Formats: sequence, structure tokens, C-alpha cells
Amino acid sequence: MKSLAKCIACFIAVIPIALQLISCSGEKAPGKEAPGTSSEPSMGTGEPRKSIDEPKKAVAAKVNGVAISRFDLLGEMNAIAPQYIQPGRKKDPATDEKIRKEALDRLIYRELAVQAAKKEGMKAPAGAVAEELKRIRAEMKTEEAFRQNLVKSGITEEELKGRIERNVLVDMITEKEIFGKVTVDLDEARKIHEQRRKSYKGPGRPMTFEEARPLIETELKTAAVQKREDEWVGELKKAARIEIAP
Repeated sequence: MKSLAKCIACFIAVIPIALQLISCSGEKAPGKEAPGTSSEPSMGTGEPRKSIDEPKKAVAAKVNGVAISRFDLLGEMNAIAPQYIQPGRKKDPATDEKIRKEALDRLIYRELAVQAAKKEGMKAPAGAVAEELKRIRAEMKTEEAFRQNLVKSGITEEELKGRIERNVLVDMITEKEIFGKVTVDLDEARKIHEQRRKSYKGPGRPMTFEEARPLIETELKTAAVQKREDEWVGELKKAARIEIAP
């Protein structure tokens, strides 16, 4: 499992949607236009609006009864795809399945984390949500570009705010349950320095412990965060009812 501590730092609002678009179970990925259609949502019962609404309603999985939509799964797959598929390289079923599994794992984790945060009584501060929305708008340069990206991503501004709130909650609960419970043993750091003294090179000489300490502590903390993360996610999954749609 990839470090979710790294994943939580990645804001996946699907704006703009990743260039690599992957179909799942024969469905068209959100944002991908069929020949002759417009990416603009239809005001009536046209196909463009329907093509977005259908995967939003379709269920990819349920976590304690809360549905994860196929639309969100496709969006997460789009975000992950560039890690596995290089430009010009053809995708294959095995790679698609690997991407799908990782995307679903991430979505299940985030739903579990959000539920855990709510259980703790946590609420996303309105200021933090507004600041993130402001940052996204600034990245889009103009209000028109912001609106166009919402349309291409198949989400409304309210849905975007909801995603931001969820990400803030994930940050809050992981700070408490993962980062807040990780410590670095100074004696262990000294022991590592003694064992690898020659590998910590300073200007013309090996580093002293104090010079190498930040590097060693970062290494120990990274390992400790991964260990605590795995433990916590395991605890959440063990207590959860997770249903994967066929």
C-alpha cells in the first residue's frame, strides 16, 4: 500500500482532470467527450448531462453503507494513471486493474478517515475551505477558466466545496491519529549514526551526530509514520463493513 500520508497531501478535486483517461467496465471516463458532443452539461435531457449523471449514480463500493460512486472512482483512476502509463504507451487490462484497485483503496481509505473524523466530532473550518477554494480559483487565473474546469470535471461548485471539506477532515484526523502519535527515539537515532557514520558525509569529513541528526530523524519518522498508518488503516478496515460492487 502506498503511503497514505503522502496521498492525503494530494488534493484530488479532479480540476483539471488528468490527461490520461481510463474507461472502467466499458464506461466513458468523466470529462472525455464522444465525437460530436459538447462537454457542456445539457439543460434538458441531453446525452452530455446524462453521461455525467449515470456514473455519479452508479455505485463502485460501499463503506459502512456510504456509497462511493463510479464517477469518483474514474476520477481517481485518471489522477493515478500517469504514474503507470507513459505518454504514447498503450494501456493493458492488467495495468487498468492495478490502477483501479489502487484508486478504490484510496477512496475507501478517505471515506473511512472522514467517517472517523466525524465520529470524533471534527468539522472542517469554514475558513480553511474558503481559503482552498480561493487557491484553486487563483490557479485557474480567471473565473471563466474556473467554471470551464468545473464543467469538464463534471462537478458543481458545491460538490467541489464538499470535496475540499472532506480533504480537510482527512488532514485533521490523520494529524491526530498518525502524525500526532509518531515519535523519534533519540537513542535509536544515535545508534544509526554509529552504525553508518561513514555514509553521512560532511565537508571533507563524516558528519557529527548533530549534523546528521535531521537526516536520521527524517528517515526514522518516515518509517514510523508508515508503520502507524498501516496500523490505523488496518484498525479502521477491521471495524468497517466494506462492500465492493462487481
